[in-house]
Amino acid sequence: MRNLEKQVKISKRIIERLTKYLKCLENFSSEDFISSEEMGMLLGVTAAQIRKDLSNFIPEFDFNIGIRGKGYQVKSLYQAIEKILGVNKKNNIIIVGAGKLGGALLLEGDFIKSGFEIVGVFDIAKNKIGKEYKGLKVRSINELEKLVQTQEVDIAVITECKPIAQDMADMVINAGVRSILNFTPMEIKVPKGIAISHIDLNGKLQELNFWKEKVKSI
Repeated sequence: MRNLEKQVKISKRIIERLTKYLKCLENFSSEDFISSEEMGMLLGVTAAQIRKDLSNFIPEFDFNIGIRGKGYQVKSLYQAIEKILGVNKKNNIIIVGAGKLGGALLLEGDFIKSGFEIVGVFDIAKNKIGKEYKGLKVRSINELEKLVQTQEVDIAVITECKPIAQDMADMVINAGVRSILNFTPMEIKVPKGIAISHIDLNGKLQELNFWKEKVKSI
């Protein structure tokens, strides 16, 4: 119970920073040592923040990764964060929507890093069903539930545009998928117990444009 209560208190920002720590460590040799001060300088985060973030998890996994006077061994810290994020094992992904965005994600190899594998692509449009992307055939959305019943699916990536994005998300949830990455500009609603993350590319462009105008006025 104590561990469960501790997990509930973990904020989204802590998890976001963990992904940045992992990316930072990829630039070093696995046998190197790195201090929280060095990582902080590279990432624009205080050393105290890094230590605090890691302290939320490291004791639970019994990783002895820090050495006084030397810092963290890159390999050990990397493996520890991988385990925390659950990317030390294969996580199956499906993509719902094989349009321009879905197709681009499928063709872009760097989109899927180690720890993730696309196991299915689905669409509602008849002219897209049967098309192939890197060995994966686009299936009818009506086949989604069958796949989820026969193969564990960890995350569904929704790229179908409104107004059907919500319908697609509901179908994914009803099939048994419990995590959704929403790539559409629509604010998808999900019930309790479903994890969802929204990536609104247009919204980010609008934010960036605001700061661009601010810089001009300085």
